[in-house]
Amino acid sequence: MTRARFLPRAATWGAVALLAAALLTAALIATAPAKASTDDVIIGQPFAADSTNRQAGDTCPMGATRGTLGWHPGARTVEVTGTIADHPLPGDTDLACGEDGRFTTVTFAAYSAGGARKDTKSQKADNGQQRISTSLNATEPIVLVTVQVCRTTLDPAPFTYCGALQKYPVPPVAAG
Repeated sequence: MTRARFLPRAATWGAVALLAAALLTAALIATAPAKASTDDVIIGQPFAADSTNRQAGDTCPMGATRGTLGWHPGARTVEVTGTIADHPLPGDTDLACGEDGRFTTVTFAAYSAGGARKDTKSQKADNGQQRISTSLNATEPIVLVTVQVCRTTLDPAPFTYCGALQKYPVPPVAAG
Protein backbone atom coordinates (compact mmCIF):
# COMPACT_ATOMS: atom_id res chain seq x y z
CA MET A 1 0.00 0.00 0.00
CA THR A 2 1.38 3.36 -0.94
CA ARG A 3 1.33 6.37 1.27
CA ALA A 4 -1.00 8.28 -1.09
CA ARG A 5 -3.69 5.59 -0.90
CA PHE A 6 -3.48 5.38 2.95
CA LEU A 7 -4.09 9.09 3.68
CA PRO A 8 -7.59 9.31 2.19
CA ARG A 9 -8.70 6.24 4.17
CA ALA A 10 -7.29 7.71 7.40
CA ALA A 11 -9.08 10.97 6.72
CA THR A 12 -12.31 9.08 6.03
CA TRP A 13 -12.03 7.10 9.28
CA GLY A 14 -11.28 10.34 11.18
CA ALA A 15 -14.38 11.98 9.72
CA VAL A 16 -16.49 8.93 10.61
CA ALA A 17 -15.17 8.97 14.19
CA LEU A 18 -15.84 12.72 14.48
CA LEU A 19 -19.38 12.26 13.12
CA ALA A 20 -20.03 9.37 15.53
CA ALA A 21 -18.83 11.44 18.48
CA ALA A 22 -21.04 14.34 17.43
CA LEU A 23 -24.10 12.08 17.08
CA LEU A 24 -23.42 10.44 20.46
CA THR A 25 -23.10 13.85 22.13
CA ALA A 26 -26.35 15.04 20.54
CA ALA A 27 -28.15 11.89 21.67
CA LEU A 28 -26.91 12.27 25.24
CA ILE A 29 -27.99 15.91 25.38
CA ALA A 30 -31.41 15.11 23.93
CA THR A 31 -32.08 12.34 26.47
CA ALA A 32 -30.63 14.14 29.51
CA PRO A 33 -33.23 15.11 32.11
CA ALA A 34 -34.24 18.73 31.98
CA LYS A 35 -33.12 20.98 34.80
CA ALA A 36 -35.82 21.18 37.45
CA SER A 37 -37.87 24.32 37.22
CA THR A 38 -38.52 26.38 40.33
CA ASP A 39 -42.17 26.26 39.24
CA ASP A 40 -42.54 22.75 40.66
CA VAL A 41 -40.51 23.10 43.86
CA ILE A 42 -42.52 22.84 47.10
CA ILE A 43 -41.06 24.92 49.92
CA GLY A 44 -41.16 23.15 53.30
CA GLN A 45 -41.77 25.24 56.43
CA PRO A 46 -41.83 23.59 59.89
CA PHE A 47 -44.75 24.40 62.19
CA ALA A 48 -45.51 23.70 65.85
CA ALA A 49 -48.19 24.74 68.34
CA ASP A 50 -49.52 23.55 71.67
CA SER A 51 -52.35 24.10 74.13
CA THR A 52 -50.30 25.76 76.88
CA ASN A 53 -52.66 28.21 78.62
CA ARG A 54 -51.75 29.14 82.19
CA GLN A 55 -55.14 30.82 82.82
CA ALA A 56 -56.91 27.54 82.01
CA GLY A 57 -54.40 25.53 84.07
CA ASP A 58 -52.81 23.79 81.07
CA THR A 59 -49.08 23.83 81.72
CA CYS A 60 -48.34 20.27 80.59
CA PRO A 61 -49.19 20.98 77.59
CA MET A 62 -52.01 18.50 77.13
CA GLY A 63 -52.35 18.99 73.35
CA ALA A 64 -49.67 19.64 70.73
CA THR A 65 -49.03 19.53 66.99
CA ARG A 66 -45.98 19.70 64.75
CA GLY A 67 -45.15 19.07 61.15
CA THR A 68 -44.46 20.77 57.83
CA LEU A 69 -46.33 23.27 55.68
CA GLY A 70 -45.58 22.56 52.00
CA TRP A 71 -46.01 25.81 50.05
CA HIS A 72 -46.64 25.27 46.33
CA PRO A 73 -45.40 27.84 43.78
CA GLY A 74 -47.77 30.78 43.60
CA ALA A 75 -48.99 29.80 47.10
CA ARG A 76 -52.51 28.75 46.09
CA THR A 77 -52.01 25.37 47.79
CA VAL A 78 -50.31 24.60 51.10
CA GLU A 79 -49.91 20.92 52.04
CA VAL A 80 -50.09 20.18 55.77
CA THR A 81 -48.39 17.04 57.10
CA GLY A 82 -47.52 16.15 60.68
CA THR A 83 -49.07 14.89 63.91
CA ILE A 84 -51.48 15.99 66.60
CA ALA A 85 -51.22 14.56 70.11
CA ASP A 86 -53.59 14.61 73.08
CA HIS A 87 -52.36 13.51 76.53
CA PRO A 88 -52.36 11.10 78.08
CA LEU A 89 -50.63 9.15 75.35
CA PRO A 90 -50.42 5.38 75.70
CA GLY A 91 -47.67 4.67 78.23
CA ASP A 92 -47.69 8.17 79.82
CA THR A 93 -46.82 7.93 83.51
CA ASP A 94 -46.76 11.68 84.32
CA LEU A 95 -49.83 12.35 86.47
CA ALA A 96 -49.67 16.06 85.59
CA CYS A 97 -50.56 15.08 82.04
CA GLY A 98 -53.20 12.52 82.99
CA GLU A 99 -56.76 12.11 81.74
CA ASP A 100 -58.72 15.35 82.07
CA GLY A 101 -61.89 14.53 80.09
CA ARG A 102 -60.93 16.81 77.18
CA PHE A 103 -59.90 16.21 73.56
CA THR A 104 -57.51 18.24 71.40
CA THR A 105 -58.28 19.94 68.10
CA VAL A 106 -55.79 21.67 65.80
CA THR A 107 -57.08 24.23 63.31
CA PHE A 108 -55.16 25.39 60.24
CA ALA A 109 -56.42 28.53 58.47
CA ALA A 110 -55.23 30.10 55.20
CA TYR A 111 -55.48 33.85 54.57
CA SER A 112 -55.14 36.01 51.45
CA ALA A 113 -53.32 39.35 51.21
CA GLY A 114 -56.56 41.20 52.03
CA GLY A 115 -56.86 39.29 55.31
CA ALA A 116 -59.80 37.15 54.21
CA ARG A 117 -59.86 33.55 55.45
CA LYS A 118 -59.77 31.34 52.34
CA ASP A 119 -59.71 27.81 53.77
CA THR A 120 -59.79 26.06 57.14
CA LYS A 121 -59.01 22.47 58.12
CA SER A 122 -59.18 20.86 61.57
CA GLN A 123 -58.20 17.53 63.07
CA LYS A 124 -59.00 15.99 66.45
CA ALA A 125 -57.16 13.60 68.78
CA ASP A 126 -58.34 12.09 72.06
CA ASN A 127 -55.84 10.37 74.38
CA GLY A 128 -53.49 9.52 71.54
CA GLN A 129 -51.66 10.71 68.48
CA GLN A 130 -53.04 11.11 64.95
CA ARG A 131 -51.33 11.76 61.60
CA ILE A 132 -52.23 14.95 59.74
CA SER A 133 -52.32 14.96 55.95
CA THR A 134 -54.44 17.63 54.29
CA SER A 135 -54.11 20.76 52.18
CA LEU A 136 -55.29 24.34 52.29
CA ASN A 137 -56.44 25.71 48.93
CA ALA A 138 -57.42 29.12 47.60
CA THR A 139 -58.20 30.78 44.28
CA GLU A 140 -55.75 33.58 45.10
CA PRO A 141 -52.32 33.39 46.75
CA ILE A 142 -52.21 32.39 50.41
CA VAL A 143 -49.98 34.79 52.36
CA LEU A 144 -50.46 33.45 55.89
CA VAL A 145 -51.29 30.15 57.59
CA THR A 146 -52.28 30.11 61.25
CA VAL A 147 -52.11 27.08 63.52
CA GLN A 148 -53.91 26.83 66.85
CA VAL A 149 -54.37 23.97 69.31
CA CYS A 150 -57.50 23.98 71.48
CA ARG A 151 -58.84 21.62 74.14
CA THR A 152 -62.56 20.96 74.61
CA THR A 153 -64.72 19.19 77.17
CA LEU A 154 -68.42 18.48 76.83
CA ASP A 155 -69.03 17.52 80.45
CA PRO A 156 -70.90 19.15 82.11
CA ALA A 157 -71.07 21.93 79.50
CA PRO A 158 -68.96 22.83 76.47
CA PHE A 159 -65.77 24.54 77.55
CA THR A 160 -62.86 25.27 75.23
CA TYR A 161 -59.51 26.90 75.82
CA CYS A 162 -56.70 27.40 73.33
CA GLY A 163 -52.96 27.82 73.24
CA ALA A 164 -51.31 30.74 71.47
CA LEU A 165 -52.16 31.29 67.80
CA GLN A 166 -49.05 30.56 65.72
CA LYS A 167 -48.56 32.48 62.44
CA TYR A 168 -46.61 31.29 59.43
CA PRO A 169 -46.24 33.79 56.56
CA VAL A 170 -45.56 32.57 53.04
CA PRO A 171 -41.81 31.99 52.47
CA PRO A 172 -40.44 34.55 49.95
CA VAL A 173 -39.52 31.84 47.40
CA ALA A 174 -43.04 30.33 47.36
CA ALA A 175 -44.77 33.70 46.94
CA GLY A 176 -43.80 33.61 43.26
